[in-house]
Amino acid sequence: MRKRNLTTLFTIVCMLAVLLSACAGNGGSNAPKESSPASTNSGGKTNADSTSKPEEDVYPENGLPKNEKVTLKVGFANQGMGKEWFDAAVESFEKKFPNVKLDITSSPDIAKITSTKIAAGDDDMFDMFSGGIPGGNAALNSLVDAGKLEPVEHLWDRELYDKSGTTLKDISLEGQFEGTTRILGQTYSLPIAGTGAGLFFDKKLFEEKGWNNNPKTWTEFTDLLAAIKADGLIPITYPGVYPGYISNAFGPWSLFHIAMVNDNQDAFTKQFREYANPYYTSDEMIEMWNRVYELGKKGYFPKGVSALNHTQSQMQVLQRQAALASNGSWIGNEMKNATPEGFEWGFMAVPFGEEPDQTFVIRNSTGNGFHIWANKPELNKKWAMEFSLWLWNMDVQELIAEKGGMLPVRKDFTEDAARADKLQNAPKAMFEFIDNNKVLMESGFHTVTLTDPAFQQATKLYTDSINEIAEGTKDPVPMLEEAEKLMEKARQAQK
Repeated sequence: MRKRNLTTLFTIVCMLAVLLSACAGNGGSNAPKESSPASTNSGGKTNADSTSKPEEDVYPENGLPKNEKVTLKVGFANQGMGKEWFDAAVESFEKKFPNVKLDITSSPDIAKITSTKIAAGDDDMFDMFSGGIPGGNAALNSLVDAGKLEPVEHLWDRELYDKSGTTLKDISLEGQFEGTTRILGQTYSLPIAGTGAGLFFDKKLFEEKGWNNNPKTWTEFTDLLAAIKADGLIPITYPGVYPGYISNAFGPWSLFHIAMVNDNQDAFTKQFREYANPYYTSDEMIEMWNRVYELGKKGYFPKGVSALNHTQSQMQVLQRQAALASNGSWIGNEMKNATPEGFEWGFMAVPFGEEPDQTFVIRNSTGNGFHIWANKPELNKKWAMEFSLWLWNMDVQELIAEKGGMLPVRKDFTEDAARADKLQNAPKAMFEFIDNNKVLMESGFHTVTLTDPAFQQATKLYTDSINEIAEGTKDPVPMLEEAEKLMEKARQAQK
């Protein structure tokens, strides 16, 4: 495949990603949008505030009052991206708007703290919080139905603070606006970063061993795993404490890959997006987990994987105990303090077909934004929205790439080669793989949300079985059949 420079490649990747996610959520580009009093026509000003106060008393960029002190309670998910980029963003925001202070609670388990606050009521609740909604999509929909979260759809039409005349919708990656998850046409968390995922490895180790660092077929891939095991290393590791990590390499994107190999892409896509029958018992789902099961019986995953947390599994690669980590492009940033000098990340995806020129399907997603609690003072909510908008500033996006190890959300990011070079080693390795292979990106979104308890039971049954399947001790098919019965119960309840 012809080489492309990083700028061109990044644009192509983004376009591929969103082609598969253009109808995300319940809205998409055709979803109805509600007007908001905070919508802007030009210059970033809000109509509501600029007409009610003298010009000298408001910020010209947003029309909000300069002299009213506001403190925002912020819950921050201090996870794979780290906190350095966030601290810098907070500092610059408070310097620009000195009447606003952010009171930050930072934790890798912020979702647990948020959950406790939600249960306690509005008084002690965060004004804004990242780290997702405890309980996933069902909980998110419940909070929206209860009017607990503030919609931020109008922010897409706001101008950038650092690029006058250009809106977020204008500058976002191609199709990102259309592909953002919505509920009844409303965005509830503005994306601020992106990521990719697959299998990450030590480039130098592969060179020393002469291992195939880009297997093109399933046979080549399994031959690689056999060679790794023969050399005394664990072929593939992942944190079994969080079994969903295996999905970075064997997940929804893999199902789309298998469907493509089996010439069943259109039918499978409809079934998957809509949670239609068959879902857990689709040919693609059964085939993927049967393959994982066979790999597990050959000892290609760690023994006792359920006891490994994410740091331990990643250290196995850094310490050359394991060869491949099922993980995301954040891995380099997350492990930067433990990474040996000169270590260089490599990347590969699992090839499920036997054609050497097959198209790989790998994970891509955007998110990491903040939800805003609805039952807060109007001025607090408006400043919370301004902070979300602030995170799209180019200097913040550079830090997200350089310090957070993530991908930017602005399509003009790679217009400057020096800035593009700030992408960390692991994301660059992913781009190198994309440069040398035919690749489609998939976010794994659904256009339907199931809220019946049977859906959660099916999800739990599925997740709780992953480690046993990977260790080769549990046949996946009976579990998938039981999960399908629960899904059907949830579908019927939804009707």
